[in-house]
Amino acid sequence: METPHERNLHMTKRIFVPVLAVLALLASGCGPKYPKCDKDENCHAGEYCVDGQCQECREDAHCGPGKTCNAGRCEEVTGYCQTDDACGVNERCERNRCVQVASEATETEPAAPSCSLSPVYFDFDVAELDSSARNAVAANVRCMKDRGIATVQLTGHTDPRGTEEYNLALSDRRALSVKKYMVSLGVSESAIRSTGMGEEMAVGTDEASYRQDRRVDFAER
Repeated sequence: METPHERNLHMTKRIFVPVLAVLALLASGCGPKYPKCDKDENCHAGEYCVDGQCQECREDAHCGPGKTCNAGRCEEVTGYCQTDDACGVNERCERNRCVQVASEATETEPAAPSCSLSPVYFDFDVAELDSSARNAVAANVRCMKDRGIATVQLTGHTDPRGTEEYNLALSDRRALSVKKYMVSLGVSESAIRSTGMGEEMAVGTDEASYRQDRRVDFAER
C-alpha cells in the first residue's frame, strides 16, 4: 500500500511530465517562419537576414562580379566590364565601367571658300561690259557654282541724270549685257531673270556717288 508521500510523488510526475512535453513542443516551434527571420541561421544557405526577411544579399560583397545588392537582390551593373572586349565601339574599360573615348580624327575636305554675289558697275551712259565688269561677272558665276545657286535675278540701275524713260531703257540693257555674258560662261539662260529699274533707286549727288548708281545687282531667287 502506497504511503501519502509516494502518492504525492506519483501525482507530481503525472502532472509535470506532460507539462514538460508541451513546453518542449512549444519551444521547438516558436522561431520565425521562413522567409521571416531573426538571424542569418533562420534562412537558407546563401541567404541573409535583412530587416526580418531572408534575402539574397545584404551588401555588394554577397553578389558576384558585375552585380550590386539592391533591396536584398543581386542585380546586374549596367556597363560593367573587366576587359575592353566587353565594351562597344569607341569605348574602353576603366575601373570596371565602359567609358566613351574620342574616335580617331578623320581627314575632312576643306570647307568651300565663302563668297557673295557682288554688283557689276558701268561707266556713264554705257551698257557694254569693260574688262573690269567682265571679271566681276565671271567671279559671280564662279560663286554661283561654289554655293550651288541655281537661279539669279539681275536688276539694272542708272544714276539720276537723263530722262526717266531713257534711264529705264539703259538699265534694262545693262542687265541684258550681264545676262548675255553669263550665258557665254556656261550659265543656262533659263537660270537668269533680268529687269531694269532705271534711276528709281539712285542716291548719288556727285560723280563718285553716281558710279555706285550705275550697276547691275545680283540676287538669289
